[in-house]
Amino acid sequence: MEASVMKPKTTASGLPFFDGVSKKFDDKTFWGRYQNFRDVTDPSTLFCTEQQLEQSKQLLDQFKKGLVDPKTHSDELWTAKKNVDAIVHPDTGKSIFLPFRMSAFLPINVIICAGLILPNASMGTTIFWQWINQSYNIALNHANRNASNTMSNRQVLEAYGSAVGISCSLAVGLGWGVDKLKIASPALLSGLKMMVPFTAVTSAGIANVLIMRKNEMIDGIDVKDKDGNIVGKSQVAGKSAVMKVAVSRAATSFPALLLPNILMKGFERLSVVQKYPWTKLPLNLAIIGAIFNTSLPAAIALFPQESTISAKDLEPQFQNLKDKNGNPITEFIYNKGL
Repeated sequence: MEASVMKPKTTASGLPFFDGVSKKFDDKTFWGRYQNFRDVTDPSTLFCTEQQLEQSKQLLDQFKKGLVDPKTHSDELWTAKKNVDAIVHPDTGKSIFLPFRMSAFLPINVIICAGLILPNASMGTTIFWQWINQSYNIALNHANRNASNTMSNRQVLEAYGSAVGISCSLAVGLGWGVDKLKIASPALLSGLKMMVPFTAVTSAGIANVLIMRKNEMIDGIDVKDKDGNIVGKSQVAGKSAVMKVAVSRAATSFPALLLPNILMKGFERLSVVQKYPWTKLPLNLAIIGAIFNTSLPAAIALFPQESTISAKDLEPQFQNLKDKNGNPITEFIYNKGL
């Protein structure tokens, strides 16, 4: 009797066969989410043209209609999905404006972070870079929010003013306070100064998310069953989504604003850097870019974008509901946003 031949579970490139439902990597694990979000934040997708995006959409649509064999076209399907996930908002189905896609976060923030951690920056320079940072964050948060709730122009302007005010006040106030401290240790004083931009950016970043997305906590966000059917809006799910994003934003700031200065102090001791001082700027930018390339997807991967929540943790109207087969719905799905 011949031994049964095991069918391969992955393509020649090592990826699982595309099924239109599962993620490329296991979304239940941190490492799997990290790899998935590397796709979402991959700057190479910024070069995807409108024509390529339309081709990607058409290929995925043909797959749904059963016109594309995943056994022979899985790699192309995964590439198409990567393009769509990186560019198209999951709630609206519309393309996100290029600078505010998560794939643009890395190259743009390399420049912003370099400005935020400039040594011996003047008050004007500090305020300028905090304003630039919060302006970009406001736009990014708004573009990637859960779109089941909308914000008026007035609400957006109020959120913008609050976030800029908090970040600039903290940066200037903390910087002034550190300068007034009578600390004999240069190393300790330098360390405290490095904490100023991190504290200001992190505090304002959390406030930014809470203010920009407060409607999600007040009015709730859409929750779906496992078949993707919207069951209703939940304030509990909205609060959970916003809090998760706030934690992720704080986790993104930590390595990007603290590690570059620490690493640069080591590189500045190298003879080649001392001989060619002009190398400090490109080296600093390279360090920030390398750190962001790792820390950004890691911070986003702390929580799944399509998060689940137990039915018993939601409002009464979500209790004792049944799916199309008459089985009790024990958990629901919601998009936490990015």
